Amino acid sequence: MKPNRLPTSLIWTIVIATAVPTMMWLFGWGLDYSQKTLQAHAIGQEAPAAYVVQQYLIGRALHTILEWTAVCIALMTGVLSFVHFRLKHDVTTPIIGTALFFSGMLDACNILAADGIIPGVENLDNFLPFTWAASRTFNVAILAAGTLPFLIRKRPPSHPEPPGETRILFLMAGLFGLLAYLIIQVLAIAFPIPDSLYPELWVPRPWESIPLLFWIVLGSILLPKFYRKYPNIFSHSLMWCALPATLLHLVAGLGSRELFDANFFNAYLLKIVAYCTPLIGLLLDYKNSYRAEVELEKTASKLDAARQIAESLLPADHPEVPGIDAAGVSFASEAVGGDFYDYLELADGRFGFVVSDVSGHDLAASLLAAQTRAYVRAYAASHSDLADVMKRLNESLVEDTKHRRFVTMFVGAIDTSLAGFEYAAAGHQGFLIRANGKVEVLDSNCLPVGMTRENEIRVAHTSRLHRGDTVLIVTDGITEAMSPSGEQYGIQRLLDLICIEHERDVHEIADLLYTDVTRFCANVRPVDDVTILLLRWLDEAP
Repeated sequence: MKPNRLPTSLIWTIVIATAVPTMMWLFGWGLDYSQKTLQAHAIGQEAPAAYVVQQYLIGRALHTILEWTAVCIALMTGVLSFVHFRLKHDVTTPIIGTALFFSGMLDACNILAADGIIPGVENLDNFLPFTWAASRTFNVAILAAGTLPFLIRKRPPSHPEPPGETRILFLMAGLFGLLAYLIIQVLAIAFPIPDSLYPELWVPRPWESIPLLFWIVLGSILLPKFYRKYPNIFSHSLMWCALPATLLHLVAGLGSRELFDANFFNAYLLKIVAYCTPLIGLLLDYKNSYRAEVELEKTASKLDAARQIAESLLPADHPEVPGIDAAGVSFASEAVGGDFYDYLELADGRFGFVVSDVSGHDLAASLLAAQTRAYVRAYAASHSDLADVMKRLNESLVEDTKHRRFVTMFVGAIDTSLAGFEYAAAGHQGFLIRANGKVEVLDSNCLPVGMTRENEIRVAHTSRLHRGDTVLIVTDGITEAMSPSGEQYGIQRLLDLICIEHERDVHEIADLLYTDVTRFCANVRPVDDVTILLLRWLDEAP
C-alpha cells in the first residue's frame, strides 16, 4: 500500500459497491415499492388497498432508514474531518468536512420534512426529487468552491491553530444546521415546488443534470489535480467518491420514474457508497497516523537510550593532571550526535586529549563516534607514538566505513615536562591562546581519518608553553552556528570572545562560549553538534 493512496483492495471494493446498484439499474432490478408496482401486485389479493398501503409504508420506512444512514455517515465524516484538521492541520479536511456536514444537515431536514416532522410538505412527488437534487447540488458546489482556491494557490497555506477552535467548530455546526433547516423550510412552504418528476420523458428527473455536470467536472478535472497537489489518503478517497456520486445522478435522473421505485433506492445505495468512501479514507488516515505515532514513540525510546549511552561515553570528571586544568562540554544537535571529546593516557604515561567530529549527526554518526573513541583509547594505551595511533585509527575506520563516512579529529599529547605538546590535526584546527591574549592557530596537518588509506599522518609540536597559556579546540557546530538572519558565528567572533575572557577559569570560558553561541542563534538549537575543550597550563615547566 502506498502511503498517500487507498489500498487497492479498498478501491476494488468501492468499484464493486458502485457497480452493483448501477447494474441493478441497467437490468431493472431492485426493491420496488412504487404505487404502480404495488397496485399491479395487489391484483388477486383479498384486500388490495390494505396491501398497497402496507407495502407503501414499508417503502417509506426503507427510505427513512437509508436516508438516516447517509445522514449519520455524512455528519460523522464532517465532524471527524474537523477534528482531523485540528490535529494535523491538513487543508483538505475542512473542505470535505464543510461539504459533507452541510449535505448531512440538508439530508436530515429533508427526511424530517418527508416524514411530516417538519410541516408544510404537501406533494412528496415533487418535493423529494427536487430537494434531493438541491441537496446534491449544494454538496458538490461547496466542494468545488472549496477546492478551487487551493488549486490556484502556488504554495500550500499554513494553518496555525486559532484560539477557541472548539467553539468555532460548534458555532459552524449550529450555523450549518440552521441554514439547512431554512433551505428545506423555504422549499417546503415558501413557494410551490416546481415540477421535478416526468415519468413519461426519457429523463424523468431533469433536475439531476445540474449536480451530475458538477460531479463530472469535479471528478474528472478538479479532484485529480487536488490530489496531485495535496497527496494524502483523504484527498485520494475524495477523488474516488466522485465515481458513485456521479453514477447516482445517472441512476436517479434516467432510471427513477416514481417515488420508491427500484432505481429510487438504487440511487440511495450509491449515495451511501459515496458518503462512506471519504469516511473510510479518513479512518485509514487516522490508522496510519496512529501507527506513525507508535513508531515515532519506539524510535524516540531507542534514540533516548542511544543518547544516554552517547552521554555516558563523555568524561564524567575532568582529569587531575598536575599543572593542567581542563574543561569540556558537548551537546548533540539532535537526540544523538557524532561529536565527542575525551582524555587519554598513552603507553609512555603521557596525558593526551582528543576532540572528534564524525560526518553527520544521526544515529549512524553516534555509533561511529563510539567506535572511534574505542579505537583511539585502545591504540593510545598500546602505543607511545601519536603518528602510530592515528595511522592505525585511519586504517581501521577506512576498513569499517568503506569510505562512506569520515572523522575530523584533533589529538594531542602533552610532554611530561609540560613544556609543550604534540598534536595531529586531521582536518580539524585548534587554537593556542597565550597568557597575554595573543592567539596562535594550530592548523590541520593531515586529512580527516577514514577517508583514504593514503592519508599521510603528520604530527606537529608546540613548545615554550607557560603559565596561563590555553589550548582551545571546538567543532564546527560552534563556528558554523547560524543566527536567524543567516549569519554564521564564525571563527573571528569565537576568538574575540576568548581574547576578552581568556583570564577566566576554563570552566567559565566553556560555559560563556556555549551561552554566547546559544544567544547568537536566538535560543534555537544549533543545526550541528557542539563540542568545546579547553586545557590551561597552571604551572611553569621545570
